[in-house]
Amino acid sequence: MDKLGFEYPWMGLLLIVYIIGAFIFKSNQNAFYIPHVLLMPIHVKRNWLSPLLKWIGICMLVLALTSPFIAKRKEPLHLSHTIMMLIDVSNSMNGGGLRSNVSVKDTNTSKSNNSKFEIAKQVASQFAQKQANSNIGVIVFGDFAYVATPLTYDKKTVSSILEGLEEGIAGSMTAMYDALFLSTSLLKKNSAKNKVAILLTDGYNTAGRINLDTALRALSGEKIKVYTIGVGEKGDYDAAVLTKIALESGGQFFEANNQDALKSVYEEIDALERSLQRSTAESSTDYLFIYPLLIAFFSLLGYMGYTLKENR
Repeated sequence: MDKLGFEYPWMGLLLIVYIIGAFIFKSNQNAFYIPHVLLMPIHVKRNWLSPLLKWIGICMLVLALTSPFIAKRKEPLHLSHTIMMLIDVSNSMNGGGLRSNVSVKDTNTSKSNNSKFEIAKQVASQFAQKQANSNIGVIVFGDFAYVATPLTYDKKTVSSILEGLEEGIAGSMTAMYDALFLSTSLLKKNSAKNKVAILLTDGYNTAGRINLDTALRALSGEKIKVYTIGVGEKGDYDAAVLTKIALESGGQFFEANNQDALKSVYEEIDALERSLQRSTAESSTDYLFIYPLLIAFFSLLGYMGYTLKENR
């Protein structure tokens, strides 16, 4: 959207001052007394162009002093995702069960570096960094669910927050349904046609105030697809509930017991149909003072030329 404005609008008062001065302080001209003037045929040729050029020049000069500009604001449309990433940070994520595809030769490497949580957030961070035009937010849940970062196009911030998460930061239990309900609050105001939530967990819902039916109704009301990911070995997570959440929301349930499988899951989600939505607004300002300044220059130049010609 383009918007016309003036950087120094108060400079327009100079035109009012000039108009008042032009009527109060009129120029004096020498008068000659000619007897029997009424008996003489008088043909007076009035020059209207000279004063017109003067007034145009003055008006344009004042307009240039107000510094007019056009402020442009663009919100480009891109094919992209709108995704809330829901990540389990309970203590159980610190355990094994999600094999890394990188062989660990150093016996001093700590177990936590290859925990489900470390691998899950690493893969999630890599996924977020690839989403150039996507709108991504992060919700973490343990004993309770909270927003780690709202929907944003700043992938560096999302990646940094993901990498800085620690297991157990929100407690030892799993408020999975609370996280789903919270995601609807963040996604409902977004204008994207397709809204997606990716729920990653290694357990069962063991905490929170929201029940499953309430969470599913909220998701259905906002038409949010949920892609659920159970990480670890079978039996570690509630496959029946994760399947139900995915099917009733129009998403899909995935299982991942190693790093490659988890990467494949994110790649499959990334390949889904993307929606056309606006990305970060771009603003620019074009200053226009040069145009009235040029008009003022040539108008006053013409006025001076006519004045000199009349005085010869």
